[in-house]
Amino acid sequence: MRRNVDVNVTGIHSRPGEPTEKIFTTSRGYYENMDDGRRLVEYDEEQDAGNGVVKVHNKVFIASDGKSMEIIRGGETKNRLQFGEQLEYDTEYLTPYGAMTMKVVTNSFDFNSSHEEKAMKVIAEYALEMEGQVLSDSMIIIEIKNAEAG
Repeated sequence: MRRNVDVNVTGIHSRPGEPTEKIFTTSRGYYENMDDGRRLVEYDEEQDAGNGVVKVHNKVFIASDGKSMEIIRGGETKNRLQFGEQLEYDTEYLTPYGAMTMKVVTNSFDFNSSHEEKAMKVIAEYALEMEGQVLSDSMIIIEIKNAEAG
């Protein structure tokens, strides 16, 4: 059964020689338990692209055992990210300016859920690499809560 949820996403990115960047978005979305045991959270967000706002459609799949997640992002920029304890994953960022191949190296992954999954929280700490160089040390925090009526 699908239900409405509020989705808060915090991204923290530390790049060499630059101040730490913290991005916070809040969205309304949907939560569903899949037949295969995975949890699906689906939502849209708007991101500042420097020259305007870009809409991104996100699908977050949390594994049935809570030990990994996959994020599929669609819109003007497309990519697929996978996170799990000590997981290394090659991905391709497709942007209006071309494609970039990157590696996501998960350093830690944690998933917590309240009784009856009325609230969930996923935290992944990871490094983003390109051609063997670390571009950023990052953290993503996704908080999912049943939406308030209204």
